[in-house]
Amino acid sequence: MRKGLVFAKKMSFMNLIAESSAFNVVLALNTRQQSRTYVGSIVGDCISFMVVCSLNFLPVRRETNQAIHYLAKLYTLHNLD
Repeated sequence: MRKGLVFAKKMSFMNLIAESSAFNVVLALNTRQQSRTYVGSIVGDCISFMVVCSLNFLPVRRETNQAIHYLAKLYTLHNLD
């Protein structure tokens, strides 16, 4: 999610909807709860993007989010940056 938000910032997108099947991450983002875990650092980075643009986080079921899972696997396999 963080890389997607970095891309959105570079492209100057101002109104965003971010979807994730990781319900605990979406909940943390929507309630602005940060922790000292690895996920907490990602949440903190994502929250910082909310200052720059309008950003909403929505939970989605994994089955309805198959395209992004495929792209994430492709990204991981090819280590794209």
